[in-house]
Amino acid sequence: MKPLYEVKMINTGGREGEVHSEDKSFSMNVKQPKQMSGEDTKETNPEQLFAAAYSACFNSALDGVLKKDKAGDVQRVVMATARLLKDESDGGFKLSAEIEVEFEGIDQDKAEEYVEKAHQLCPYSKMAHNGIDVEIKGTAK
Repeated sequence: MKPLYEVKMINTGGREGEVHSEDKSFSMNVKQPKQMSGEDTKETNPEQLFAAAYSACFNSALDGVLKKDKAGDVQRVVMATARLLKDESDGGFKLSAEIEVEFEGIDQDKAEEYVEKAHQLCPYSKMAHNGIDVEIKGTAK
């Protein structure tokens, strides 16, 4: 299937390095968080990047839901929390996420309905509950 959009991000140095897009329109230093024996820094980490992307994507899915319900002017704030957890099954780590949306001017039932519908549409939510197709390649140079 032909992708609608594709972007390649490049990392050097893992959690103590940098990440950038091929065209250099995005570039950030990456640091291990203090809670994981890193230093106290204002640099980003993979979990922050994931939560930022998930919140933006979820809010866009809400746009579609609200427009379909003719409620496109409903103000809201989407907060995504990413958690890095110990994976007891293999001794490694795994991610969990939480999405919270605060709406202005609508009742609780509508808020819950909109969030559930957006969760069904959002590509990050689909990835979270259906998995993601991943191709892996190792290239020796």
